[in-house]
Amino acid sequence: MKTNPNEDDLLTSVFKVKPGLSSEEALVNASEILALVAAMANEQAFSSCGSRRLQIFGLAQLIENSKLLVDIAPGKTSPVNL
Repeated sequence: MKTNPNEDDLLTSVFKVKPGLSSEEALVNASEILALVAAMANEQAFSSCGSRRLQIFGLAQLIENSKLLVDIAPGKTSPVNL
């Protein structure tokens, strides 16, 4: 494990977007990821109590709001390849 990464390491990512991925495909994948994260957050919230429960429900709401924005985006944009 590197404790002092090189500057070149900071410019790269472990994950890359597939070349030629359309904006529609990207939004579909983002929507699916957000749905999974929302389910996980809700599950955690239901098994928590007190202020932690409220915080997790707040995160779940932010995730759901983001998913709604992603879900309406295809009708508002023209297709673009990334």
